[in-house]
Order: sequence, then structure tokens, then C-alpha cells
Amino acid sequence: MLLQHLPFELKLLILDYVQQDNHLDLAPISHACKLFSSAVADRLTRTQIITLLQTPKYHHNASLGFLRHALRNSNKCLITKCLQASITDKPGFLIISEILENQQRADTMKTIHLLVPYKLQPEVLGRLTAYPQTQLEELSIRDATDDNQIMTKSYNAQVRTIEIMQAFTLQFLSASYKTLTKIDLPSFPSSLLLATSEVEFPKVNYLHVALMGHSQQYNELWRDFKSKFPALRELRLTLDRQHLALFKSLLEDTSLFPWIKRLTIQSSECPKTFLSQQELRNSLLQLNGLNRITAGWDMIALN
Repeated sequence: MLLQHLPFELKLLILDYVQQDNHLDLAPISHACKLFSSAVADRLTRTQIITLLQTPKYHHNASLGFLRHALRNSNKCLITKCLQASITDKPGFLIISEILENQQRADTMKTIHLLVPYKLQPEVLGRLTAYPQTQLEELSIRDATDDNQIMTKSYNAQVRTIEIMQAFTLQFLSASYKTLTKIDLPSFPSSLLLATSEVEFPKVNYLHVALMGHSQQYNELWRDFKSKFPALRELRLTLDRQHLALFKSLLEDTSLFPWIKRLTIQSSECPKTFLSQQELRNSLLQLNGLNRITAGWDMIALN
């Protein structure tokens, strides 16, 4: 057991023993420790890159605990440019919230990369929504062990998943619509992103979402995709069989191209089981500007 997890009374007994056995004056040592703690907190909270690692084995590791202490017990304002974290539960979410809440301004954060179990991602989206950033360039929220799940399919009755995702799109994503270049949300339904967003993302060149949509709106959906992401160069889609026809409608619509240059499919089952090599090859040859398709097979057009 780590020292900081011991009962307070036991810590006092240890201090008494150390003092008596070594004839130490604990007062100046305590003062030095406080000064050092303050210096470390100052350096930690003013760094432009914050990295958090929370694992089941180190559920309450000292670094996370110290960061929470530094955020809660100081009047420091953060100037974070890059936040990268692997979190597994609510204490981790709280730290993310506190980091965003304590930013000096809403325009300093450039990059957010989070690894979060997909079942907990709606709660993370809700916390991000409360602190929109206006100059974000890259946003990535992934599941480190299973990126092939879709949030709306793991609906939790205690979480208003759809409403949370709509608010996230309107209030968080749209706040940085002028600056975003990468949106990496493998579990986020494309239908919600397109239906909720009221703005164009003129600089996004990389997009990864879960493909969803209604059969009556295939042509309209892809044109909406292109109008909202005109600079898109790489499109990655999380796909299941239910929306296979929607994906194939993209491969058949030559009027959309030139547009994207690389198309990648990932799925909980191997794409080779529902996409043939020949139809992918034909699409690569007929779609102007598309030079690579990765969907079970990795095909490159040599022009």
C-alpha cells in the first residue's frame, strides 16, 4: 500500500517514529516540502502539454491525485495546448473537466486526444460540451480496445445519449469549426453529426465516424457530407452490415468526385465478408481522385 493511502493516524505515528529515531526537526522539512510541492504544481499546471494515464492497476496513481490537488487548491490558470489522456472511470472524467474549466482562455487548446471505453464516451462528450474550445485543431476520442462499436447501439437508460451527442456537435465541435483539421470519433454516428451541425468545417481533411443513415436519403446524405467537409482528403468509416447499402451508394456516385483521396473501412467483422475485391477495384478505377481504398484489401491506384 502506498504511503498516501494509509490512515491519517498511522501517518502521524510514522512521522513521530522518524522524528525520534533521527532527531529531526520536521518544521523546516515540512516547509521545504510545501515549497517543492508548490513549485511542482506550478510547473505541472503551466505546461502546454498534459498527459494523463489511468489504468485499472494504477486506479489512484500519485500523478493523477497530485494533478487534482494542484487544480483544486490553487488559483492557477492553465495554458494547455495539448491534452492527451487514457481514462477509465469517473475520477478520470473529473480531471478532464477540471483541466478544461481552469484554462486561462478558451482559445489556447489545440489538440485533444482521449482514449475512453466506448460505453463511457457519451459522458465524456457531455463534460467536453460544458467547456467549448474555439481554436481546436485536432479532436480524437477512441476506445483503445474496441473501436468498432457505435454509441447509439450501446444506449444507457441513465444517459440521454442522443441529446448529449447533439449538444456536443452544436456547442463543442461547432465552436472550432474554422480551425478543426482532424475529427476522429469512430463511435459517433455520422447521421447525428450531419443532422445537428449547422456549420461547414472548411479545414477538416481527416474524418472518422460511424456510418449511419436512412435508405431514402442516400444521395442527399453524401452531398451533405461533401458540403460540410469540402476539404476532406481521408474518410474512415466504422461500418456494420446494416448500413452496407449506404456505403456502396458512395462507391457508385461518380458525381461526388473529385473529393476524398483515401477511403478506409473498419468493422467488427472482416470487411472481406461483405465487400468483394472486384467491386472495390472498379470503384477505385471509376471515382476521379480516389487513389486508395482499405476495406479488408488495401488497394492503391497507380496513375
